[in-house]
Order: sequence, then C-alpha cells, then structure tokens
Amino acid sequence: MGLIIESQESSSPMITRAVAAGLSHAKFTGYEFSALEKMGLQVVGLFPQSLARWLIPRVQGGTALNPGDVYHLRTDDLIQARLADYSRVDGKFPAVVIGVGMGGATTHLSLGLQAPFLPQAFVMTLKNGSIDGNVQRYLNLSKDLAKRITDHNPDVMSIQHYDPIHDGWLVRWVNHLRLKLIDLPEAYKQFIRSKVIPGGEVVYLEGNATWLRYQIAEKNVFQVGGWGDISPDEFLNGSDRISAYCRKAGITDQNWRLDDYPLVEGPESEWGSEPGLKEALESFCQKEGYPFTGIRFQDPNDFSRLAFYAISEQFKESEIEPNGIIVETFSQYDPAAVIQYGLLPIWLIFNTNDSLRYLQSMRKVFVPGKPILFSPLSTFSLTPDMVKWQDWEDCLKGFTTVNIGTRKNHYPADTLALIHWQQKLHQWGEKHLIPPALPITGMRLSQIAQRLTSEIPAE
Repeated sequence: MGLIIESQESSSPMITRAVAAGLSHAKFTGYEFSALEKMGLQVVGLFPQSLARWLIPRVQGGTALNPGDVYHLRTDDLIQARLADYSRVDGKFPAVVIGVGMGGATTHLSLGLQAPFLPQAFVMTLKNGSIDGNVQRYLNLSKDLAKRITDHNPDVMSIQHYDPIHDGWLVRWVNHLRLKLIDLPEAYKQFIRSKVIPGGEVVYLEGNATWLRYQIAEKNVFQVGGWGDISPDEFLNGSDRISAYCRKAGITDQNWRLDDYPLVEGPESEWGSEPGLKEALESFCQKEGYPFTGIRFQDPNDFSRLAFYAISEQFKESEIEPNGIIVETFSQYDPAAVIQYGLLPIWLIFNTNDSLRYLQSMRKVFVPGKPILFSPLSTFSLTPDMVKWQDWEDCLKGFTTVNIGTRKNHYPADTLALIHWQQKLHQWGEKHLIPPALPITGMRLSQIAQRLTSEIPAE
C-alpha cells in the first residue's frame, strides 16, 4: 500500500468510504482505530473528561505527514485514493455526485441517488503547528510546499487553513493544507464513463459559503478561522470572548492578521466551492451526453435540509413510514441508519451555536410520537461558541431522545464516543429495519432544492 496522504478521518475519505459502504450494503465504521488505540481510548474514557482534553491533542501529531512525503505530490495521487474506495462496489450507477463534501448531508444525498461521490477538496495534515498562536509561523510551515504543489498541478489550488479556536488543540502540533480541484481531472472522466450508465445523471453540489482569506499567490490562499458562530471579522479583529479563550488555552499571540498580503473574500475553506470544476464538468457532460444538474446553496446547513427532505420524499414514494429522526454531528454519521433503519437525517456541521439554531429551525419537521437519536460530538476543546449541554436538551425537549454520542458528563471530550457511538445506533436499528427505498433522481432533487431556495428568506 502506498502512502496514505489524507487521514481516514478527513472529510473526503470519510464520505467516500461511507458512500461506498452504503452502495455495497455494508456497515460503515467512521473512525478507524487499531486494537491498541481502542484500548487506550477505553481506559481514558473511564476518567474525568479533563484527562481526555489534556491527552488527546498531544497524541494527534503522530499520524501527520512529513512535508517531504508530499513534495512530489500529483493530483492523481489524491484522486486514485478516493476512487479506490469504490473498488469493491460492483455494477454501474444511475448517477454520480461531485463537489462539496458536506459530511453526512453529502453522504445521504449520494445514497439517495444510489450514486458514488467524487470530492472537490482534499486535506493533508502535516507535522508541526503554532503552539503559541503565531500566525506567521503557521503560514511559513507549508507556504512554499503549497506553492510548489499548485505550480506542478495546474488543476488544483491550495488553502492553508488556520483555526486556532475550533482546531486549537490540533493546530498547536500540526498544520492543515487543503487542495481543491479547479478543473475536471482525467481520472474522474474515466470513472464517469466506466461506472455511470449511458445517459446517467451528473449532480454537482456547489457550496457558496464565503470567508475572508489572504491571497498568498495566484492559486494559494490562507484562511484564518472556520465555520461556526465566530465571524471572520471577529477572528481577525479580536473580541473579549476570544481574548478570554486564548488566556485559558495558553495562546499568547492573538494577532492573526497577515498584513503583508491582500485580504479578499472567497469560498470558505471547508464548505465553499472554487470556480473551475463546475464549468469543466458541465462542458464534459454536454460533450458526452450526461444530464447535468447543479445544486447551489450559500448556507451549508441547506445541504443538510435538502438531504432531510429528499429522504422524506424517498420514504413517501416507497410507502415507508419513518421510524424517527437521527441528529448527526460533523464526522459522526452513519448511512446505515437511514438506509436500513428508516431514520430521517439532520446533519449538523459542528457543536457550535449556529448548528443549534439550525436544529431549532428543524423542530417543525420532527416526527410526532417518534424518537430522536442524537449524536452529540466530542471535540476535546471548550470553544467560545460551543453549545451548552442544557441548550441541546432544551431544543429536544418534548421528544423521546436516545443519546448515541458523547455522554452528558463527558461532553465535549468523550473518548468512548469515538469507539462506541455506533453501537447504540445499531442496537436500536436492528429492531427497526425497513425494506429498501426507491432511489431519487437528480431532477427531483433539483426540484426540492429550488423549493427550499424559494422558502429561504432574503438576507
């Protein structure tokens, strides 16, 4: 086996593995740990969460890449690793989904279409970070490497992503370099030709979420902060709550501006789509006779909303009564819960207050008399915008709730949730199996998206 360039817990690998598992009717294990790692997490989970908050960040750097490992990186190295996830899925598909990898939302949309997902973004976790919060030091860690990669791979651009709050426990020890496709690679073309039925649909998910970022070079940018309930302006200009957080976290350098580079607005690192891929994909479809469907949202939560309504439509057309709702968070999602157990999915981006507001907006579609399986997330850090446990409980009040994630007394640093959260889900689901639902089409998905867009109030 060659070098693993993306961590298996990164966004794109998790989605492609999850979709491949769903297409082949196999169970999906989100987090992959060795027997020794599971034993260690089990032991840590027996102690108060303060131990996990101290320990987990300090062992993350061990799996990071040396910059030299990716010095000669080619786009195809990243592409082939993701295509390999589908190597055991037989047959051809009625559709393929390409674009922004919105965790559980993208997974459920892809499986609703019975379609593999091909990502636009790839993220590498590299050794060394900025332990005191110095942003210039973080920039210098992979600035030259990013420039080299994009110079030698004209079909990608790079984003150095530095979030000293939501990723604060990580970026002290590692640094993140994200690459995004700005053209349609030949390997994707070949995959579509060989794995999608003639005339099958090509669905493009376009994230229009934006963020402030520094323009380092023509195809290289640097983003400070990330999606949550802290704005890009607050990250760059500071606030009382950020200062208080930094004091507690031991971050001594709170100036995260790069004044030597122009500050511009562009697609958000995780949930935004760079221009180029869509146009190339649409041109390919016109030339080769594949119907092209583009679905675009500015708010990332609307992809989750779309998945909820699309699966609802599937169940209705298949005359399947939903058994309840599953509320998933970030990397804690499981396609089997929807496909096999008849649960309507509400995927949350993170455990921050903006996700709570989205969940509150979805209360109107909770199924009366049916349970809610809730998967609170372990993040191992107490961020200023983190949802308090009581607020989750208040949001779900009035409904029967089954906790399948982080334990209340260990929120948000529960190592047991990393290795056991799917156990409760499958124990519940084995008593609530449903027959296979009819797939939805890209055209029907587009109609639902258009309806949701018309219902979204103008800003």
